[in-house]
Amino acid sequence: MRLSLLKRRSPLAPTTLLAAFVTLSLVPLPAVNAQEEAQLNVIMQAMRDELARSTEQLELEGLERPYFLAYTVRETEQLNAAGSFGALLSSSEDKSRRLSVEVRVGDPSFDNTNFGSMSLFPSSLASGGFLPLENDYREIRRQIWLATDQAYKAALESLAEKRAVLQNETRAEDIADFSSEEQFAYFDQADPDLPSRAALEQRARDLSAAFRDLPEIFSSNVSASAGNRRTYYLNSEGTAFIRSDPTASIVVEARTQATDGTVLNDSVAARGRSWDDISDQDDLEPRIAAMGANLTARRSAEGLDRYSGPVLFEGQAAAELFAQVLVPRLLGNRVPDAEPNFARMLQQSRNPFLDRIGARVLPRFLNIHDDPSADGDGFLGGYPVDDDGVEARSKALVENGILKSLLTSRNPVPGIEKSTANRRGDGPAPSNLIVSSRSDMNDEELHAEFMLLVEERGTDYGIVVRRMGRPEAGAGPASGLSLLRSGPRTGPGLGNTSLAYKVFPDGREELIPKAELVAVTEAAFRDIVAVSGTSTVYSFPHTPAGGLIPSFLAGAFSALGLGEVVSVSIPDLLFEELSLRKPSGNVPHLPVANHPSFDP
Repeated sequence: MRLSLLKRRSPLAPTTLLAAFVTLSLVPLPAVNAQEEAQLNVIMQAMRDELARSTEQLELEGLERPYFLAYTVRETEQLNAAGSFGALLSSSEDKSRRLSVEVRVGDPSFDNTNFGSMSLFPSSLASGGFLPLENDYREIRRQIWLATDQAYKAALESLAEKRAVLQNETRAEDIADFSSEEQFAYFDQADPDLPSRAALEQRARDLSAAFRDLPEIFSSNVSASAGNRRTYYLNSEGTAFIRSDPTASIVVEARTQATDGTVLNDSVAARGRSWDDISDQDDLEPRIAAMGANLTARRSAEGLDRYSGPVLFEGQAAAELFAQVLVPRLLGNRVPDAEPNFARMLQQSRNPFLDRIGARVLPRFLNIHDDPSADGDGFLGGYPVDDDGVEARSKALVENGILKSLLTSRNPVPGIEKSTANRRGDGPAPSNLIVSSRSDMNDEELHAEFMLLVEERGTDYGIVVRRMGRPEAGAGPASGLSLLRSGPRTGPGLGNTSLAYKVFPDGREELIPKAELVAVTEAAFRDIVAVSGTSTVYSFPHTPAGGLIPSFLAGAFSALGLGEVVSVSIPDLLFEELSLRKPSGNVPHLPVANHPSFDP
């Protein structure tokens, strides 16, 4: 449960702000005990006091003072357990406090940010460090002081190099480096305690034991996690917040090989805001059993050579396709200025949707909006305030098929000068993406439309996809694909199906062991023929890409299940024509000996 204790709108000068800013010891916190309240006060008091001192004193002789300072402390407590075949593989408990310091030198129209340089690459990592877990006011302030000093010097160096690079060039896009936003304050209540580590360990054992009855599955893993990240934020404009982001998940992955050696993967997951939300879900065991049965059947199913024709994405598969292809295009990531050779490389990652605002990107009957206030019914991506301290709000991204906006942070992008309150981590990310339609069909009508397209194409069958590889893991667990892919997955090798069927006119379905979607780009979504009247809500971890480092490690972090939880609500999607083929590349040999647990 979250509680907004204070919201202030009027802009204040830094000196006025620091004199009048919230003293947390005076803020009523009815849901926290004395020990928790003292902890809040120590962290925020240290941040506030060091911010006041830095605002007054941070200046090197003859050089510019910061015009903006922000401190973020992320206090994380995480429990993890993993099991396989009924045995515990690993168990861990981690607590940490991580400080991030943001220093901007120059002015909002032109400052040290949004700039890339290979010479500055190492220093771009130096924006904070770890804080002590104890509430030691002096040590916390000392660490903030050191990190601020280092960040200020790095900011001056970056600004100087940015000016030197651009002194003989005209910027192709004359946009500001920082947007002005309203002052805002938010403090939520403390969240319930985490479960015992023993509870996660036992759940991992129990669920993984189901594979003792599945001799055709070569390897499997159950990962259980529960944690909470409490974020403390303060900036020189007067914005402050304390926000908790509890999460819990159980992810079950399994792997086997078809008779020809093709690697087959699948996974099921349960996600929630607390361990109680997912620990006793009655459908997990049946879902694991169904996954095992499908993998077993896929081992001997007839493979697909090539197919071009109607494809229907149902339920989770529609959300996974949307997450892999279209979600990255909805993010307004700024392409930094850079030295010429580096600039050419960065421009290759430019989001083409930056130039398509006002253009049609979906059928005219589809809309997309991002709603961080959505809660319940499976929505897990909501938040009250983003990591820039901007109050969260709903925003329309696509209306009647026309792209209206992208999700942004306080780093403006062409055509979008203000933040949409979507900074999550190092860059913009969705909260709860809701795809809605002005023209939909019930299940019978959608299936009839699907089969009519099949008949018109003259093909013997159409293809229905019901599950794909997890978007955060590329083509699925243990896929072997590069984890350092941060942009949308397009072109050959978009992703592999985990559960797909040939559907014949007489209603018969034939399982496909594995198929690879070919050359699916965001353009394909303009040609969606029809959608269902019901929607599926699907949640997955997404690591925002921002700046330089995160843009190239985001895919790896997401593949590890890290990042921000994003929810997508989407109807089934019918495409008139897509192409699938047998997965490319060589396949490993089958194991020489049988599974030892089932060896008679």
